[in-house]
Amino acid sequence: MSLDDLTTWNVLVGQISGRWNHADLKVKPYSTTPGRFAAGARLCAVTPAERRLLTVQRSRQTGHSWILECGLATTEEAEALRGAELFIHPSMRPPLPEGEFYLDQLIGLRVQTEEGEDLGEIEEVLETPANLVYVTPLAMIPGHADFVVQTDFDNQVMTVRDVPGLRIE
Repeated sequence: MSLDDLTTWNVLVGQISGRWNHADLKVKPYSTTPGRFAAGARLCAVTPAERRLLTVQRSRQTGHSWILECGLATTEEAEALRGAELFIHPSMRPPLPEGEFYLDQLIGLRVQTEEGEDLGEIEEVLETPANLVYVTPLAMIPGHADFVVQTDFDNQVMTVRDVPGLRIE
């Protein structure tokens, strides 16, 4: 995946809530990752009209918001970004410990039973009080070791135990 293709920047990390001073941006963060809004950070601002790459030159936290200087020249330029959502490329997320994953990595995985029967691709991940539920066109699979035998991200396949009630009737 190329970082040049801004349509691949799809991890939401904040939203521009307004302009600050001349042409700085006030941002409501959706990420607590240290350094996410630090100088040098790159963000993709998405409005209904465009996707635009921003590079943070200076930043500071104020209350629950961040003030970002991104080299915008005019108040109008900054004001046009009000309401824009801020995204990063998936490769910019912090690495997770071995065996852990981000939920969006499950979308599109092919699901098969231990016997090799195809149950379709994961289209949605539901969060329930008990556990996650992986939804395919043919099944709803509880995200629990009793049901999920293996998740192979390299080959994009999840292998599950075929138990009664697993399939959508």
